[in-house]
Amino acid sequence: MRKKLSCLLMIFIMFLTIQGTSDVLADELQNVKLNNYNATSKTADVTMPNSKENDDIYDKALLIGRFDTSDPAGPKFAWSNTTIKAKFKGTGISVNFKIIGDNWFDVIIDGQLKTPIYVSETTAFPMTLASGLKNEKHTLELVKRTEAFWGEVQFLGLTVTDGKLLDPPTPSSRRIMFIGDSITCGYGDEGTDPKQKAQEEHENSNLAYGALTAKNLGADSMIIGWSGIGILRDCDGHSSNVMPKRYDTIVPYTSNKLWDSNKWTPKVIVINLGTNDFSVDPKVSSPIPDKTAFTSAYSAFLDHIRSQYPKAYIYCAIGPMLSGDKLKIQREYVRDMVRSRKSAGDNRIHFIEFPIQNPHNGYGEEHHPSLKTHALMASQLTEQIKDDLGW
Repeated sequence: MRKKLSCLLMIFIMFLTIQGTSDVLADELQNVKLNNYNATSKTADVTMPNSKENDDIYDKALLIGRFDTSDPAGPKFAWSNTTIKAKFKGTGISVNFKIIGDNWFDVIIDGQLKTPIYVSETTAFPMTLASGLKNEKHTLELVKRTEAFWGEVQFLGLTVTDGKLLDPPTPSSRRIMFIGDSITCGYGDEGTDPKQKAQEEHENSNLAYGALTAKNLGADSMIIGWSGIGILRDCDGHSSNVMPKRYDTIVPYTSNKLWDSNKWTPKVIVINLGTNDFSVDPKVSSPIPDKTAFTSAYSAFLDHIRSQYPKAYIYCAIGPMLSGDKLKIQREYVRDMVRSRKSAGDNRIHFIEFPIQNPHNGYGEEHHPSLKTHALMASQLTEQIKDDLGW
């Protein structure tokens, strides 16, 4: 792992000087996985599905999120909060995955959260998710807690003990897409020590503001989030790691296939980007991006999204990690851009600001939003969407 932790060092420096901090990501986290993602990576033995199990992947499971379905063996996925839902009758259920990197999942049986599971390239599959249940109807949810740079997954099927899979749950008619950085991913949200480097097991997108907002509204959600990323540049000042370049991917590291936006149409899109654009080490570049460059890049990204989803309500969000002059200038940039687009005739674009995180609500790891802060953000966003859409 590289020892240079420019983003991490910046967050500690900023925290000593201002209230609120930048969204940062240790370089070692963002690059160690790149070294692992190759065709010769060793993986544990997995049982490949037979034709019946393969059919069940699509016929008996509800897949929510972006899935690459080009491999006949099973769909691949990577983005935060990608979800597999199923119904079954039996005494237990197991899952068959093929793994690249490291991944954490929430397991929810009959609406009850079980102990999260960790799966890696050395995990033996199939893996039991539940056993000893009453032989009756049950529900399963598998939610990917961790983001794409940690790892990727191929879903090879579900196996029921003493029973069978039933018809899948019905998808919600309400759909929300969240596009963001580590805040949206829930980076470090389950941690409680702001001086602690964020741990993979403490990242839980399922308890971040986006997923919580969707649950509040009874909506299905898609999260396209990447820690350290920006609109114009990332937290290290690099223009290569920006959301406009990653947004259209399905499985960001190992596939160049692009997502078909016609497969899933959100009614609401929430974009929370820009924190990292304003968090660059001043030794690398000015921490304040040029207004024309920033707003031009952001507007071009919005043009692309609007071309895909012309009727969606779009919320351009800021907060809750910046403060001081950086927050003031970011607010000016984004608000002016939204006003300009409204004046040009886009009446379904809005500005929303999450308040600066309050120390009394605690911090997650690396001074990222705590679970309490995420819940407050979700409450604010939920009410705003209710007011605007009548949900």
